[in-house]
Amino acid sequence: MLSPHNPRTIYTGANRFFKSTNRGDTWTASPDLTKQISRDTLPIMGVPGDKPMFSKHDGMSNYGNIITIAESVAQPGILWVGTDDGNVQLSRDGGFTWKNVADNIPGLPKNTYQISRVAPSHFDAGACYVTIDGHRYDDMKPYVYLTRDFGATWTSIVNNLPQGNANVILEDPKNKSLLYLGTEYGFYVSLNGGAEWKRFMTGLPTVRVDDVIVHPRDSDLILATHGRSIYVMDDISPLQQLTDKAMAEDATLFNVRPAVAYMGDIYLGRSLARDKNFRGANPDPGTAICYYLKSPVSEDVKISVMDIDGRVLQEITGPKEAGLHRVQWPQRATGAGGRGAPGGPGAGAPGAPAAGAAGAAGGGAQAAGAAGRGGTAGQAAGVPAQAGGGGGRGGMGAAVEPGVYRVKLTIGGKEYFTKVVVEEDPNIK
Repeated sequence: MLSPHNPRTIYTGANRFFKSTNRGDTWTASPDLTKQISRDTLPIMGVPGDKPMFSKHDGMSNYGNIITIAESVAQPGILWVGTDDGNVQLSRDGGFTWKNVADNIPGLPKNTYQISRVAPSHFDAGACYVTIDGHRYDDMKPYVYLTRDFGATWTSIVNNLPQGNANVILEDPKNKSLLYLGTEYGFYVSLNGGAEWKRFMTGLPTVRVDDVIVHPRDSDLILATHGRSIYVMDDISPLQQLTDKAMAEDATLFNVRPAVAYMGDIYLGRSLARDKNFRGANPDPGTAICYYLKSPVSEDVKISVMDIDGRVLQEITGPKEAGLHRVQWPQRATGAGGRGAPGGPGAGAPGAPAAGAAGAAGGGAQAAGAAGRGGTAGQAAGVPAQAGGGGGRGGMGAAVEPGVYRVKLTIGGKEYFTKVVVEEDPNIK
């Protein structure tokens, strides 16, 4: 991996930790950071490792390796590594000295469970999340821990997670209370730092999730699965903004991600490949506008998009149910009273903000390389989905020019404002 603080610094792991400060020209190495257990001494299917057996270790990688490395984003030089034989090693001086803090983790029945991921906090230098995988010992329980004091003490944040060994955890880079977790049987999200988890499977099959990242520019959520492709959930910035303060308000209109006035190019669009190239669907055209309702409302929910002079370009009718909702503005002017194109599906339920967030944030995941956009309405934690956008498609009108536009949410006489920036198409010269 590259250091988040210096792109010339590279880290890699074997049984030792290797570091290069000149992009790989020269390397330094740590001592052996594993338990140094010979795999020839370990039993295989109940047979002692020192006994003769046919094709021993066929298809098995070397044992005793570093399999996860991370450097603190909050402070340079704080390095964490996890090994496949149960060590969690910490260096606070850039890799010169190391301390094994795995023995401080409570509740582990075996100290050779695989450390599947170390994930330092983006906000706290002493904080790190760890997931631990015990399925090789027929233990399918999830093990997820958090330290805030450089590994001196650890707290389990498994709480209501069901069976399924944990493979990866990620703290959102913009909201420290928002956590993402991939397990053997699916994907979960927590809005409160792991106190409660919600199944986040909108458009996803039941599949092992091995990796997760949040795109640093676009705030797209990207998942890598074990054999079911790569999935992208477009624009989870509403989840990042769904703080305790936002959920305490009767209604919240979230900031809108910058949009692009894409233009078609007939020359770039020509192709003789027919069905040779298999590609996933693009995001829905236009701009997603998201809002949160603490409770159901009886009044109409109106989203108005206006130009800088206050002229209404389009009005969209939004859902009235509690929860997080998304509507889609197609970046066209239809005049006041026009009906917007249906938005992505969302889930909303009174008293279940996390479930509503999980259902609506992306309006369904998209499989890269899969035909069509994945998923239907958001089904989070068993909460039935609500419609995410206004009904019916009115006159589309002309596409708007790049510029700054105002967005107004109106509910029973109360108004909430934000803006959307429509940028020029960077592909058209």
